[in-house]
Amino acid sequence: MLIRLCIVQFDRSEKRPEVNRDKMTGLLKGIPAGTGVILLPEGWLGPLVIDHDDHMALLHDLQNCLPPGDPLLVTGGQYVRCPEGRVISTGALVNRREILFYDKHFPSGAIGERNFVVPGSRLPVASHRGIKAAAVLCVDLFYPEITRNLAMRGALLVLNPANIPAGRMDLWQHIGITRAAENTVFLAMANNTLTRYPDGREVTGRSFVAGPDGIFFYDCGSEPGTYLVELDLGLVDRVRQRWKYLEDVRKSHLAPSKPGNNS
Repeated sequence: MLIRLCIVQFDRSEKRPEVNRDKMTGLLKGIPAGTGVILLPEGWLGPLVIDHDDHMALLHDLQNCLPPGDPLLVTGGQYVRCPEGRVISTGALVNRREILFYDKHFPSGAIGERNFVVPGSRLPVASHRGIKAAAVLCVDLFYPEITRNLAMRGALLVLNPANIPAGRMDLWQHIGITRAAENTVFLAMANNTLTRYPDGREVTGRSFVAGPDGIFFYDCGSEPGTYLVELDLGLVDRVRQRWKYLEDVRKSHLAPSKPGNNS
């Protein structure tokens, strides 16, 4: 089964969320019909906290901009203030019929997120056009249990919206290849570009896709834009005939005792 993935590598404005919003909706409208999955980076709206109602309005705007063909949109994480006052980092898996939320489970200690962001708990697996897909938000990729949980629940495509400085992208790509191979899934990461990290370091793209065989790899380079990649999901089955990692874990004492949060 072939699926067309579109990675949006975004040159965000640091201080003008309204500019980012208009630019992103314009990009979504220009994505070709028939695209299966669209992946946005983390924090593309800008480094700000928005209220729950504003976040919902933003998601509905993005939903209305989806190209023909019923794609799945992975919106990227944003700091959202919940009605009860706590702030979480959260994103959504969006199609024309529903919105499923996923959260950052381990806010970054390195950049001080833990000073104002509380851990989230949602980790859904979405069924879309005959495949199962899920999202791991930014640094949660470094916790192998999270991606393994999703793979054990049937995810074939794991999406990683992030905002990562240039000096860490070699490491990020290596981790992405490892997560893809050890779980025999496709893993795609979207990054911002031509912008700055919270501590001033440059963010220069290099979004990527890693395959379940540890060999398939695609690097988007540093230019902003939309990048289309054809994924042959049949490669997952072919690799799993040889690599029995998930099957071995299911049969062992290491199998998770709970199925995970599907809501």
